[in-house]
Amino acid sequence: MRRLLQMLGICLAVLLLNSCFDNSKYDPQPYVRSLEIIKLSEQDYIHVSFLQDQHGGYIPCNGYIRVQEGEAFIFDTPINDTLSEQLIAFVQEDLKATIKGVQVSHSHMDGAGGINAFAKAKIPTYASAKTAALLAQDSVAVSNSFLQKDSIQIAKNFIILEYLGPAHSDDNSIAYIQASDILLGGCMIKPLDGTKGNLEDANLDEWSNTVTTLQNHYPKVLLVIPGHGGRGNKELLDYTINMFKKNNLEEKTTAETMAAVTN
Repeated sequence: MRRLLQMLGICLAVLLLNSCFDNSKYDPQPYVRSLEIIKLSEQDYIHVSFLQDQHGGYIPCNGYIRVQEGEAFIFDTPINDTLSEQLIAFVQEDLKATIKGVQVSHSHMDGAGGINAFAKAKIPTYASAKTAALLAQDSVAVSNSFLQKDSIQIAKNFIILEYLGPAHSDDNSIAYIQASDILLGGCMIKPLDGTKGNLEDANLDEWSNTVTTLQNHYPKVLLVIPGHGGRGNKELLDYTINMFKKNNLEEKTTAETMAAVTN
């Protein structure tokens, strides 16, 4: 019993001693999730980085890696340069591939947040002319910009890069992998359980029209990867079109109702 009391006394003393110190300055930094890689096949990978929202939660941001015969293409960067450096190292060291180019779908952080790391590594960067102009305002240079369409050759296959019109942002572009009928939609495309998300730079009037144009350009698409959330098939295009078409109809109906009441 005496031994037990002695041990309890020692524990109490340690607790009291610790309470005398202000440990706040030793608290760990806020938790930031690291880069995640999802392997779909020997050629196809999704990279995911996590953007902290205003409520302290984390939003998964999708990007993509295509690898063929020792060459690679990347769609969208992770959210910052540090994670982009990790991604570059993964592709070069683990996948043993030379990165032929990276396309950023739009100028937001979840599309181009880590573009400087690619430029520093002398990897060609691609974006729509609208995205390049927006990034230039922050002194970020894109080495290859296109008004409507461009392509990157990976091994014997071409990946189409295309600007089809405003949606999530005025500058958003997509990529299409012809060899596998994979569409990389970025934030223009919503997952099946998705909400409208960030509309700060969105064009709500044209969003559904732009995705309809996309759908008509690539009717054979088999796999669709959105900017956030789960991947799927062409149902994601229908879901996105209906989401913003409904928004337009509701706004039109409200406006007509208000006009009728006013008159």
